Amino acid sequence: MERAGLPSAFVRLQARFVDWLVARSLRGHFRAVYVRGALPANPAPLILYANHHYWWDGYLAYWLVRSWGRRLIVWMEAYRRFPPFGAVGALPFPANDAAQRARAVRRTLKALQSPETALLLFPEGKLHGDTARLLPFQRSLCWLARRVPNAVVLPLAIHIEPSYHQYPRAYLSVGTPFEGDPGEEKAWLCAAREALQTLLVQVRREASAAVAETDILASGYKVLLEGKRSVHERF
Repeated sequence: MERAGLPSAFVRLQARFVDWLVARSLRGHFRAVYVRGALPANPAPLILYANHHYWWDGYLAYWLVRSWGRRLIVWMEAYRRFPPFGAVGALPFPANDAAQRARAVRRTLKALQSPETALLLFPEGKLHGDTARLLPFQRSLCWLARRVPNAVVLPLAIHIEPSYHQYPRAYLSVGTPFEGDPGEEKAWLCAAREALQTLLVQVRREASAAVAETDILASGYKVLLEGKRSVHERF
């Protein structure tokens, strides 16, 4: 999404820089990034909701949405620390500025009228390290689902496994579209959380059992990005 007041050439330059930065960071840190799951066949805006257990979550989800050819939107609390991310869809969402958050929500609703848009949302509301559980979901996920009823709501499980190599492996598992009546907010949020929790348990189990890449591919995953090989593989 192009930012108001900036020349389009400058925005494109920033977008290329962010793309290079994310790719370089992922390739330098992970043995590989794997993905399982497909987009629905019918074109529609996406609301992709994910767990937030790792610093890498935004980078990994960005690379997934990029591979789909969708325009990303993500609410970024720390936007002021790195504004170039605005060139690839990050919107300022500071905790201490309700007016700025409201502007981000309005821009999000407008962007979600396009079937090319994919919103990434972390409904737990904050990064936390307890990978065995999900925090209660904030109401924003249900609120958006009510206001964009044609959007497809997809759970995204993100897991990082130490693996048997020098560098960890990252797994992205896209679930089936989550449905239900968002008018029943509490029940809807609990069911959405349970759908993601179930997906996470499955991904963790498969990742811990996989030794060779053939094991991973046999579970239905595809290589989204090749990373850095271990020393014993390179020499």
